Amino acid sequence: MLDIEIVAQLQKNLVNEKETVRSRLEDALTTLTGLDVSSVPTAHLIKLCRRESNTLHADGLRLEKIDAALCAIHTGLYGLCADCEEGIALEDLQNDPAELRCEECRNHNHYHHVRAS
Repeated sequence: MLDIEIVAQLQKNLVNEKETVRSRLEDALTTLTGLDVSSVPTAHLIKLCRRESNTLHADGLRLEKIDAALCAIHTGLYGLCADCEEGIALEDLQNDPAELRCEECRNHNHYHHVRAS
């Protein structure tokens, strides 16, 4: 179980990164489309990014991952692997607060995606 203070700090980091990534996406999409997307819900903004360049797509995926981690915090599931429900190592969460999978599941998932290619 993660310490509440650690979760609070990681949540703060996630919120700050979300604001940064979202702002960057809003600026890029406004430049590309000429539309003001500042009031567009995050889920819709992520969908818009999927239609654009690789950079925007990557930022959209990052925003989606951050959003999922924040949701996990709010539901009390933060720090548990989305696949096997085992704990994610604190070091992994400190390296990437948006990490949703334990190392074993990340390696397993990566292996299957590489083989399928």
